[in-house]
Amino acid sequence: MKAIRDLIAYNDLKKWVIDPGFCTLCGACEAACPVHALKIEGDRLLYVHDCSKLMEFCPICYDVCPHTDALLLETLSFVTDAPQMRENLGYYRKILLAQAVDPKLRELSHSGGVVTAILLNSIEKKFIDSAIVSRSEEETPLKLQPSISLVPDDIFSAVDAGYSPSAVAKAFGKAVHEYGKTKIAFVGTPCQVLAIRKLESWEHKIMDSLKLVIGFICLWSFSLKPLLESVEKTYQVKHSEIKKVTLNKEYVVHTKERTVRIPIKEVEKHILNSCLTCTDYTSQLADISVGGAHPLEEWSTVIIRTETGEKIFNDALKSGVIRTKSIEEEPEVFAHLLEMADFKRKTALEEIERKRAAEEPVPLASLRLTYLLPKELRLLSSLTVEQTMTKRVMTVSPNTTMKELLEIMTKHHHMGYPVLDENNQLTGIATFEDVMKVPAEERDKVKVSDIKKERLLTVYPDETVIAAYNKMVEHGVGRILVVERENPKKLLGIITRTDIMQTLRWPMKRR
Repeated sequence: MKAIRDLIAYNDLKKWVIDPGFCTLCGACEAACPVHALKIEGDRLLYVHDCSKLMEFCPICYDVCPHTDALLLETLSFVTDAPQMRENLGYYRKILLAQAVDPKLRELSHSGGVVTAILLNSIEKKFIDSAIVSRSEEETPLKLQPSISLVPDDIFSAVDAGYSPSAVAKAFGKAVHEYGKTKIAFVGTPCQVLAIRKLESWEHKIMDSLKLVIGFICLWSFSLKPLLESVEKTYQVKHSEIKKVTLNKEYVVHTKERTVRIPIKEVEKHILNSCLTCTDYTSQLADISVGGAHPLEEWSTVIIRTETGEKIFNDALKSGVIRTKSIEEEPEVFAHLLEMADFKRKTALEEIERKRAAEEPVPLASLRLTYLLPKELRLLSSLTVEQTMTKRVMTVSPNTTMKELLEIMTKHHHMGYPVLDENNQLTGIATFEDVMKVPAEERDKVKVSDIKKERLLTVYPDETVIAAYNKMVEHGVGRILVVERENPKKLLGIITRTDIMQTLRWPMKRR
């Protein structure tokens, strides 16, 4: 799983990232290289001169690439002081809905205009002196170019989520070296956020200027040219006519005259190679993560992860440039967030297994984040379920409706609840997956007793954590109930993949 490292990192980068086609052109390697050996031009990463002639050893371009296995645990240190953690959502302080108060910002944005509003407020309050964002090209609106926004008008016209590569990490280096900026906000997709956090973990000198990281909620990015050619040929939509694209389980193209819904199956061959194995839907390493709030219009889902993110978000709220409402008011939005995060993770894991079975290359970052290391396996083998499980477990009754269950999930953010009868005997478990199988219009009629699983997956408290983990992997579940060996109907607790990840990562604290 782990690469055998070369003394000159470019050789590793070429072998494990460039040659297999995993590079997403973020530009972190170019920004970091001390001898300017790497350069992004168009849709290519160029090796402009042989760095081995200038130095005997340098690991940096490999280390900061988001698709390598370097520095992954170190990057977690920026978010692990958050009080809550869920495997598909990451560490966070709160999840809420927000929108820009200015209707013009909402009109120009993909959702609620929140990112633009936060950046404009931060520039005005001098929290930041610039922002690294992506700007759509005028002739090809879906093609993104990195933008160093120095004044409010730049930000107003530039922030775009998009679904194509953009060399924003390269632009960060340029903002420091050429513009002398010292308080920079960085806005990017999950892999771009990972790249900037790797640079920060490496303690590269340019990262002293980083003040805020905003990450987009992102399903995938695409190889744009063949995708646009396919859309034009099949649906007669020219790339210049496209105003915006939304991506859920369909690729939805919006023009001035019409909306075209394209099945994912038709566009998946154009998904970037490294995106196919990425499990991060919500930019888990950002200070603030922002995305759409389907099915609501003109609202954004906001995940606040760090103290910095909370401070800047709250100032924007206090200044009156954004408004918020509780996610509990819109359980369908929360359900969609979880459904898409789970969809991306499961799709990525299936692709990783397919590639491994076919002996095709897999990004080392994806392998490292998917499979446990030998030392982690040894740790989990030395711990019992009782040492790791959650003992205070929220439960539901057989009479709880699916609508009520979703409301409970939206409030408490747990995705599975044991079902206890009137005698406190364990009768089943109700999960988020069960809720989503029931049509929304029927959830107030269908009860937990109608769908609960009678055949329970359980472990005993004296079993090892690795035994519980292996059961989860084998059965494709995220949680197992812990029961008394002498009385399997007596619930003692629950152990989840989140509990296990917390056990492995609890020492990681932000510098």
